[in-house]
Amino acid sequence: MAAAESSGRYFRKRSRCVHHPVAFHVCWPVLLLSIAALPHASLAQGETTPQSPYATLDRNAVDYRGPGRENSANLPGSTVKIGLLLPLQGTRATEGQALLEAAKLALAEEEAAGPLADGRHLTLAVRNEAERWGQASSEMVQLISEDRVAALITSSDGNIAHQAEQIANKIGVPIVTLASDATTTRINIPWIFRLGPSDEDQARAIAAQIYRAGLSRKVLLLVEAGHDGRVGAEEFEKSVKHLQGTPPERLEIASSELHLENIAAQVKAAAPGAIVFWTSSPMAERLLALFSQSELAKPIYLCRKAAASVARNAFALADHEAQAADEISMGTWVTSSAAGATIEETSEFAERYRAKTGVWPSFAALQTYDAVRLVAKSLRVAGANRSRVRDYLASGNRFAGLSGTIVFDSAGNTLGETHLLQLAPTSRLPEL
Repeated sequence: MAAAESSGRYFRKRSRCVHHPVAFHVCWPVLLLSIAALPHASLAQGETTPQSPYATLDRNAVDYRGPGRENSANLPGSTVKIGLLLPLQGTRATEGQALLEAAKLALAEEEAAGPLADGRHLTLAVRNEAERWGQASSEMVQLISEDRVAALITSSDGNIAHQAEQIANKIGVPIVTLASDATTTRINIPWIFRLGPSDEDQARAIAAQIYRAGLSRKVLLLVEAGHDGRVGAEEFEKSVKHLQGTPPERLEIASSELHLENIAAQVKAAAPGAIVFWTSSPMAERLLALFSQSELAKPIYLCRKAAASVARNAFALADHEAQAADEISMGTWVTSSAAGATIEETSEFAERYRAKTGVWPSFAALQTYDAVRLVAKSLRVAGANRSRVRDYLASGNRFAGLSGTIVFDSAGNTLGETHLLQLAPTSRLPEL
Protein backbone atom coordinates (compact mmCIF):
# COMPACT_ATOMS: atom_id res chain seq x y z
CA MET A 1 0.00 0.00 0.00
CA ALA A 2 1.48 3.27 -1.06
CA ALA A 3 0.14 5.13 1.96
CA ALA A 4 1.78 2.71 4.34
CA GLU A 5 5.09 3.33 2.63
CA SER A 6 4.81 7.11 2.65
CA SER A 7 7.35 9.20 4.45
CA GLY A 8 7.11 9.34 8.22
CA ARG A 9 8.92 8.32 11.37
CA TYR A 10 8.91 5.35 13.64
CA PHE A 11 10.01 4.78 17.17
CA ARG A 12 12.23 2.17 18.72
CA LYS A 13 11.96 1.43 22.39
CA ARG A 14 14.90 0.78 24.66
CA SER A 15 15.90 -2.76 25.44
CA ARG A 16 13.96 -3.05 28.65
CA CYS A 17 11.25 -5.23 30.07
CA VAL A 18 7.83 -3.68 30.57
CA HIS A 19 5.95 -5.10 33.52
CA HIS A 20 2.43 -3.75 33.75
CA PRO A 21 -0.40 -5.33 35.78
CA VAL A 22 -2.87 -4.84 32.97
CA ALA A 23 -0.70 -4.50 29.89
CA PHE A 24 -1.21 -8.10 28.86
CA HIS A 25 1.24 -9.10 31.63
CA VAL A 26 3.91 -9.33 28.99
CA CYS A 27 7.58 -8.43 28.74
CA TRP A 28 7.77 -5.89 25.93
CA PRO A 29 11.31 -4.61 25.40
CA VAL A 30 9.19 -3.23 22.68
CA LEU A 31 10.50 -2.32 19.29
CA LEU A 32 8.11 0.16 17.74
CA LEU A 33 9.09 -0.81 14.25
CA SER A 34 7.09 1.74 12.33
CA ILE A 35 4.44 4.36 12.22
CA ALA A 36 2.64 4.09 8.92
CA ALA A 37 0.91 7.34 8.07
CA LEU A 38 -2.40 6.61 6.43
CA PRO A 39 -4.00 9.75 5.01
CA HIS A 40 -7.71 9.50 4.34
CA ALA A 41 -7.17 10.47 0.72
CA SER A 42 -5.61 7.08 0.05
CA LEU A 43 -8.89 5.38 0.89
CA ALA A 44 -10.80 7.00 -1.91
CA GLN A 45 -9.67 4.40 -4.43
CA GLY A 46 -12.40 1.92 -5.15
CA GLU A 47 -15.12 3.86 -3.36
CA THR A 48 -18.49 4.18 -5.02
CA THR A 49 -20.02 7.62 -5.33
CA PRO A 50 -22.21 8.14 -2.25
CA GLN A 51 -25.76 9.35 -2.55
CA SER A 52 -26.32 12.94 -1.52
CA PRO A 53 -27.73 13.12 2.02
CA TYR A 54 -30.99 14.87 2.72
CA ALA A 55 -29.15 17.38 4.88
CA THR A 56 -25.76 17.86 6.49
CA LEU A 57 -24.39 19.82 9.42
CA ASP A 58 -21.31 21.95 8.93
CA ARG A 59 -18.82 21.00 11.65
CA ASN A 60 -17.01 24.29 11.21
CA ALA A 61 -20.20 26.17 12.03
CA VAL A 62 -20.59 24.58 15.45
CA ASP A 63 -20.29 27.20 18.14
CA TYR A 64 -21.59 28.25 21.52
CA ARG A 65 -23.19 31.68 21.38
CA GLY A 66 -24.77 31.72 24.83
CA PRO A 67 -23.79 33.68 27.95
CA GLY A 68 -21.11 32.94 30.53
CA ARG A 69 -17.98 34.59 29.18
CA GLU A 70 -18.16 37.63 31.42
CA ASN A 71 -15.90 37.80 34.47
CA SER A 72 -18.92 37.66 36.77
CA ALA A 73 -19.40 34.05 35.54
CA ASN A 74 -15.89 32.99 36.60
CA LEU A 75 -15.82 30.03 38.97
CA PRO A 76 -15.58 30.94 42.68
CA GLY A 77 -13.39 29.33 45.34
CA SER A 78 -9.85 29.41 46.63
CA THR A 79 -8.73 26.84 44.03
CA VAL A 80 -9.71 25.92 40.47
CA LYS A 81 -10.64 22.27 39.99
CA ILE A 82 -10.19 19.92 37.04
CA GLY A 83 -12.66 17.04 37.19
CA LEU A 84 -11.80 13.40 36.54
CA LEU A 85 -14.33 10.59 36.16
CA LEU A 86 -12.39 7.31 36.21
CA PRO A 87 -13.10 3.59 36.74
CA LEU A 88 -11.70 3.32 40.26
CA GLN A 89 -13.62 0.20 41.30
CA GLY A 90 -14.63 -3.06 39.65
CA THR A 91 -13.03 -4.82 36.70
CA ARG A 92 -11.27 -1.67 35.40
CA ALA A 93 -9.98 -0.43 38.76
CA THR A 94 -6.33 -1.08 37.88
CA GLU A 95 -6.72 0.97 34.72
CA GLY A 96 -8.39 3.78 36.63
CA GLN A 97 -5.60 3.95 39.21
CA ALA A 98 -3.00 4.08 36.44
CA LEU A 99 -4.82 7.02 34.84
CA LEU A 100 -5.13 8.79 38.18
CA GLU A 101 -1.36 8.55 38.74
CA ALA A 102 -0.77 10.13 35.32
CA ALA A 103 -3.19 12.94 36.20
CA LYS A 104 -1.38 13.57 39.49
CA LEU A 105 1.96 13.87 37.70
CA ALA A 106 0.41 16.35 35.28
CA LEU A 107 -0.97 18.41 38.16
CA ALA A 108 2.41 18.36 39.92
CA GLU A 109 4.00 19.87 36.82
CA GLU A 110 1.34 22.56 36.70
CA GLU A 111 1.96 23.38 40.35
CA ALA A 112 5.67 23.70 39.63
CA ALA A 113 4.82 26.15 36.84
CA GLY A 114 3.04 28.43 39.32
CA PRO A 115 -0.55 29.55 39.97
CA LEU A 116 -3.06 30.90 37.48
CA ALA A 117 -3.09 34.59 36.60
CA ASP A 118 -5.54 35.31 39.43
CA GLY A 119 -3.23 33.65 41.97
CA ARG A 120 -5.31 30.51 42.44
CA HIS A 121 -3.85 27.01 42.27
CA LEU A 122 -5.16 24.01 40.35
CA THR A 123 -6.46 20.87 42.05
CA LEU A 124 -8.07 17.62 40.92
CA ALA A 125 -11.60 16.56 41.81
CA VAL A 126 -11.88 12.79 41.24
CA ARG A 127 -14.92 10.54 41.30
CA ASN A 128 -15.62 6.93 40.35
CA GLU A 129 -17.57 6.28 37.15
CA ALA A 130 -18.70 2.96 38.69
CA GLU A 131 -20.22 -0.01 36.88
CA ARG A 132 -23.82 0.50 37.90
CA TRP A 133 -26.12 2.09 35.33
CA GLY A 134 -26.91 5.69 36.15
CA GLN A 135 -24.27 6.21 38.83
CA ALA A 136 -21.83 7.83 36.43
CA SER A 137 -24.37 10.53 35.58
CA SER A 138 -24.89 11.24 39.27
CA GLU A 139 -21.13 11.49 39.84
CA MET A 140 -20.79 13.87 36.89
CA VAL A 141 -23.50 16.15 38.19
CA GLN A 142 -21.76 16.28 41.58
CA LEU A 143 -18.43 17.10 39.97
CA ILE A 144 -20.01 19.90 37.97
CA SER A 145 -22.50 21.29 40.49
CA GLU A 146 -20.91 20.58 43.88
CA ASP A 147 -17.18 20.44 43.13
CA ARG A 148 -17.60 23.25 40.56
CA VAL A 149 -14.97 21.84 38.19
CA ALA A 150 -13.82 24.06 35.32
CA ALA A 151 -13.79 21.10 32.92
CA LEU A 152 -14.39 17.36 33.13
CA ILE A 153 -12.17 14.55 31.79
CA THR A 154 -13.75 11.13 31.19
CA SER A 155 -12.28 7.71 30.38
CA SER A 156 -12.44 5.64 27.18
CA ASP A 157 -15.96 4.34 27.89
CA GLY A 158 -18.23 5.53 25.06
CA ASN A 159 -21.41 5.22 27.13
CA ILE A 160 -19.93 7.50 29.78
CA ALA A 161 -18.93 10.00 27.09
CA HIS A 162 -22.49 10.11 25.74
CA GLN A 163 -23.88 10.73 29.22
CA ALA A 164 -21.30 13.47 29.73
CA GLU A 165 -22.15 15.26 26.48
CA GLN A 166 -25.84 15.48 27.42
CA ILE A 167 -25.09 16.82 30.90
CA ALA A 168 -22.48 19.23 29.56
CA ASN A 169 -24.89 20.62 27.01
CA LYS A 170 -27.52 21.32 29.66
CA ILE A 171 -25.19 22.76 32.30
CA GLY A 172 -22.50 24.29 30.08
CA VAL A 173 -19.17 22.70 31.01
CA PRO A 174 -16.38 21.53 28.66
CA ILE A 175 -15.79 17.77 28.47
CA VAL A 176 -12.55 16.16 27.27
CA THR A 177 -13.04 12.44 26.70
CA LEU A 178 -10.68 9.57 25.91
CA ALA A 179 -13.54 7.71 24.18
CA SER A 180 -13.03 7.00 20.47
CA ASP A 181 -16.74 6.91 19.57
CA ALA A 182 -17.14 9.57 16.87
CA THR A 183 -20.89 9.80 17.45
CA THR A 184 -20.12 11.81 20.59
CA THR A 185 -19.11 14.72 18.37
CA ARG A 186 -21.16 13.91 15.27
CA ILE A 187 -24.30 15.54 16.65
CA ASN A 188 -22.35 18.76 17.06
CA ILE A 189 -22.77 19.51 20.74
CA PRO A 190 -20.27 22.34 21.29
CA TRP A 191 -19.13 21.27 24.76
CA ILE A 192 -17.42 17.91 24.18
CA PHE A 193 -13.93 17.31 22.78
CA ARG A 194 -12.73 13.85 21.74
CA LEU A 195 -9.06 13.22 22.45
CA GLY A 196 -7.29 10.91 20.00
CA PRO A 197 -8.38 9.12 16.81
CA SER A 198 -12.01 8.12 16.38
CA ASP A 199 -13.22 4.60 15.65
CA GLU A 200 -13.66 5.70 12.05
CA ASP A 201 -10.07 6.99 11.85
CA GLN A 202 -8.71 3.79 13.37
CA ALA A 203 -10.85 1.55 11.17
CA ARG A 204 -9.65 3.28 8.03
CA ALA A 205 -6.01 3.00 9.07
CA ILE A 206 -6.24 -0.69 9.93
CA ALA A 207 -8.33 -1.62 6.88
CA ALA A 208 -6.03 0.30 4.53
CA GLN A 209 -3.02 -1.67 5.71
CA ILE A 210 -4.67 -5.11 5.72
CA TYR A 211 -6.43 -4.68 2.39
CA ARG A 212 -3.67 -2.82 0.60
CA ALA A 213 -3.27 -3.41 -3.13
CA GLY A 214 -2.17 -6.90 -4.07
CA LEU A 215 -2.85 -8.43 -0.66
CA SER A 216 -5.84 -10.70 -0.16
CA ARG A 217 -6.52 -11.99 3.33
CA LYS A 218 -9.29 -13.55 5.31
CA VAL A 219 -9.82 -11.26 8.29
CA LEU A 220 -11.39 -12.22 11.60
CA LEU A 221 -12.99 -9.32 13.48
CA LEU A 222 -13.25 -9.97 17.23
CA VAL A 223 -15.92 -7.74 18.77
CA GLU A 224 -16.81 -7.31 22.41
CA ALA A 225 -20.59 -7.21 22.86
CA GLY A 226 -21.74 -3.73 23.89
CA HIS A 227 -21.84 -0.16 22.65
CA ASP A 228 -18.14 0.48 21.99
CA GLY A 229 -17.49 -2.87 20.31
CA ARG A 230 -20.53 -2.53 18.07
CA VAL A 231 -19.72 1.02 16.95
CA GLY A 232 -16.08 0.20 16.21
CA ALA A 233 -16.91 -3.01 14.35
CA GLU A 234 -19.42 -1.21 12.14
CA GLU A 235 -16.83 1.43 11.26
CA PHE A 236 -14.29 -1.26 10.35
CA GLU A 237 -16.80 -3.09 8.15
CA LYS A 238 -17.64 0.20 6.40
CA SER A 239 -13.97 0.86 5.73
CA VAL A 240 -13.49 -2.60 4.24
CA LYS A 241 -16.53 -2.09 2.01
CA HIS A 242 -15.16 1.24 0.79
CA LEU A 243 -11.95 -0.54 -0.19
CA GLN A 244 -13.98 -3.28 -1.91
CA GLY A 245 -12.26 -5.86 0.26
CA THR A 246 -13.60 -9.23 1.29
CA PRO A 247 -15.89 -8.61 4.29
CA PRO A 248 -14.34 -9.74 7.59
CA GLU A 249 -15.76 -12.66 9.50
CA ARG A 250 -17.25 -11.16 12.66
CA LEU A 251 -17.10 -12.99 15.98
CA GLU A 252 -18.98 -11.24 18.79
CA ILE A 253 -17.97 -12.11 22.34
CA ALA A 254 -19.81 -11.27 25.55
CA SER A 255 -17.51 -10.28 28.40
CA SER A 256 -19.87 -12.01 30.85
CA GLU A 257 -19.57 -15.30 28.93
CA LEU A 258 -15.93 -15.53 28.00
CA HIS A 259 -15.55 -19.22 27.12
CA LEU A 260 -11.92 -19.24 26.07
CA GLU A 261 -11.76 -22.80 24.79
CA ASN A 262 -14.76 -22.26 22.51
CA ILE A 263 -13.26 -18.99 21.22
CA ALA A 264 -9.95 -20.69 20.50
CA ALA A 265 -11.72 -23.40 18.53
CA GLN A 266 -13.72 -20.85 16.53
CA VAL A 267 -10.64 -18.78 15.72
CA LYS A 268 -8.69 -21.85 14.65
CA ALA A 269 -11.57 -23.03 12.47
CA ALA A 270 -11.81 -19.61 10.82
CA ALA A 271 -8.13 -19.84 9.79
CA PRO A 272 -7.77 -16.08 9.41
CA GLY A 273 -4.88 -14.34 7.72
CA ALA A 274 -5.22 -11.40 10.12
CA ILE A 275 -7.14 -10.70 13.33
CA VAL A 276 -8.65 -7.35 14.34
CA PHE A 277 -9.62 -6.64 17.96
CA TRP A 278 -12.44 -4.24 18.78
CA THR A 279 -12.66 -5.02 22.47
CA SER A 280 -11.79 -3.59 25.85
CA SER A 281 -8.26 -3.93 27.19
CA PRO A 282 -9.14 -6.62 29.80
CA MET A 283 -10.72 -8.82 27.12
CA ALA A 284 -7.83 -8.24 24.72
CA GLU A 285 -5.43 -9.25 27.49
CA ARG A 286 -7.10 -12.61 27.98
CA LEU A 287 -7.56 -13.31 24.29
CA LEU A 288 -3.97 -12.45 23.38
CA ALA A 289 -2.75 -14.81 26.09
CA LEU A 290 -5.04 -17.47 24.64
CA PHE A 291 -3.72 -16.93 21.13
CA SER A 292 -0.15 -17.16 22.34
CA GLN A 293 -0.96 -20.44 24.03
CA SER A 294 -2.56 -21.69 20.81
CA GLU A 295 0.39 -20.46 18.74
CA LEU A 296 -1.82 -18.36 16.47
CA ALA A 297 1.01 -16.28 15.04
CA LYS A 298 -1.10 -14.01 12.85
CA PRO A 299 -0.81 -10.28 12.30
CA ILE A 300 -2.99 -8.74 15.01
CA TYR A 301 -4.46 -5.24 14.96
CA LEU A 302 -5.70 -3.61 18.17
CA CYS A 303 -8.04 -0.64 18.33
CA ARG A 304 -7.01 2.07 20.79
CA LYS A 305 -9.31 0.79 23.53
CA ALA A 306 -8.03 -2.78 23.24
CA ALA A 307 -4.48 -1.45 23.51
CA ALA A 308 -5.25 1.11 26.21
CA SER A 309 -3.05 -0.61 28.79
CA VAL A 310 -0.14 -1.46 26.51
CA ALA A 311 2.90 0.17 28.08
CA ARG A 312 4.70 2.73 25.98
CA ASN A 313 8.34 3.00 26.97
CA ALA A 314 11.01 5.59 26.16
CA PHE A 315 11.68 5.98 22.44
CA ALA A 316 14.48 6.70 20.02
CA LEU A 317 13.87 8.11 16.58
CA ALA A 318 14.81 6.29 13.40
CA ASP A 319 14.09 6.72 9.71
CA HIS A 320 10.82 5.28 8.44
CA GLU A 321 12.50 4.15 5.23
CA ALA A 322 14.75 1.78 7.17
CA GLN A 323 11.92 -0.68 7.67
CA ALA A 324 11.89 -3.69 5.40
CA ALA A 325 8.75 -3.93 3.29
CA ASP A 326 7.88 -7.45 4.41
CA GLU A 327 7.75 -6.40 8.08
CA ILE A 328 4.49 -4.56 7.47
CA SER A 329 2.54 -7.82 7.49
CA MET A 330 4.01 -9.15 10.74
CA GLY A 331 3.59 -8.58 14.46
CA THR A 332 0.98 -6.76 16.50
CA TRP A 333 -0.21 -3.28 15.55
CA VAL A 334 -1.96 -0.55 17.52
CA THR A 335 -3.45 2.75 16.38
CA SER A 336 -1.97 6.08 17.44
CA SER A 337 -2.14 9.81 16.81
CA ALA A 338 0.68 11.57 15.00
CA ALA A 339 3.68 12.41 17.18
CA GLY A 340 3.44 15.54 19.29
CA ALA A 341 5.98 15.93 22.10
CA THR A 342 9.65 15.22 21.53
CA ILE A 343 11.19 11.85 22.29
CA GLU A 344 13.11 13.40 25.18
CA GLU A 345 9.91 14.78 26.75
CA THR A 346 8.11 11.46 26.39
CA SER A 347 11.08 9.53 27.79
CA GLU A 348 11.42 11.88 30.75
CA PHE A 349 7.76 11.47 31.67
CA ALA A 350 7.94 7.69 31.23
CA GLU A 351 10.87 7.53 33.65
CA ARG A 352 9.08 9.66 36.25
CA TYR A 353 5.90 7.62 35.91
CA ARG A 354 7.81 4.36 36.28
CA ALA A 355 9.73 5.69 39.29
CA LYS A 356 6.42 6.48 40.98
CA THR A 357 4.36 3.45 39.97
CA GLY A 358 6.87 0.75 39.11
CA VAL A 359 5.47 0.34 35.58
CA TRP A 360 5.76 2.14 32.27
CA PRO A 361 2.88 4.46 31.32
CA SER A 362 0.17 3.02 29.08
CA PHE A 363 -1.28 4.75 26.04
CA ALA A 364 -4.31 5.73 28.12
CA ALA A 365 -2.07 7.13 30.87
CA LEU A 366 -0.33 9.36 28.33
CA GLN A 367 -3.72 10.59 27.12
CA THR A 368 -4.87 11.35 30.66
CA TYR A 369 -1.68 13.25 31.36
CA ASP A 370 -2.20 15.23 28.15
CA ALA A 371 -5.84 15.94 28.98
CA VAL A 372 -4.96 17.46 32.37
CA ARG A 373 -2.14 19.55 30.88
CA LEU A 374 -4.40 20.70 28.03
CA VAL A 375 -7.19 21.80 30.39
CA ALA A 376 -4.62 23.52 32.60
CA LYS A 377 -3.22 25.42 29.63
CA SER A 378 -6.75 26.47 28.67
CA LEU A 379 -7.31 27.80 32.18
CA ARG A 380 -4.06 29.75 32.12
CA VAL A 381 -5.11 31.44 28.88
CA ALA A 382 -8.87 31.79 29.36
CA GLY A 383 -9.14 32.04 33.14
CA ALA A 384 -11.45 30.06 35.42
CA ASN A 385 -14.44 30.44 33.14
CA ARG A 386 -16.11 27.39 31.57
CA SER A 387 -17.36 29.17 28.45
CA ARG A 388 -14.00 30.76 27.72
CA VAL A 389 -12.21 27.44 28.32
CA ARG A 390 -14.60 25.86 25.79
CA ASP A 391 -13.80 28.65 23.32
CA TYR A 392 -10.07 28.05 23.72
CA LEU A 393 -10.39 24.31 23.12
CA ALA A 394 -12.55 24.89 20.03
CA SER A 395 -10.34 27.59 18.51
CA GLY A 396 -7.87 25.25 16.78
CA ASN A 397 -4.92 25.76 19.12
CA ARG A 398 -2.30 23.02 18.72
CA PHE A 399 -1.01 21.12 21.77
CA ALA A 400 2.07 18.87 21.45
CA GLY A 401 0.98 16.03 23.73
CA LEU A 402 2.84 12.90 24.76
CA SER A 403 0.07 10.81 23.19
CA GLY A 404 0.23 12.81 19.95
CA THR A 405 -0.51 16.23 18.55
CA ILE A 406 -3.86 17.49 19.85
CA VAL A 407 -5.94 20.02 17.95
CA PHE A 408 -9.73 20.17 17.78
CA ASP A 409 -12.12 21.53 15.22
CA SER A 410 -15.05 23.58 16.49
CA ALA A 411 -17.20 20.45 16.84
CA GLY A 412 -14.69 18.76 19.16
CA ASN A 413 -13.18 16.30 16.66
CA THR A 414 -9.47 15.60 16.86
CA LEU A 415 -7.70 16.68 13.68
CA GLY A 416 -4.58 15.12 12.23
CA GLU A 417 -3.43 11.79 10.88
CA THR A 418 -3.89 8.36 12.43
CA HIS A 419 -0.85 6.09 12.45
CA LEU A 420 -0.12 2.47 13.21
CA LEU A 421 2.57 1.39 15.68
CA GLN A 422 3.99 -2.10 15.37
CA LEU A 423 4.86 -3.91 18.58
CA ALA A 424 7.38 -6.72 18.50
CA PRO A 425 7.37 -8.67 21.79
CA THR A 426 10.44 -10.77 22.50
CA SER A 427 8.71 -13.26 24.72
CA ARG A 428 5.57 -15.33 24.61
CA LEU A 429 2.42 -14.03 26.20
CA PRO A 430 1.68 -15.49 29.65
CA GLU A 431 0.03 -18.80 30.27
CA LEU A 432 -3.53 -18.58 31.59
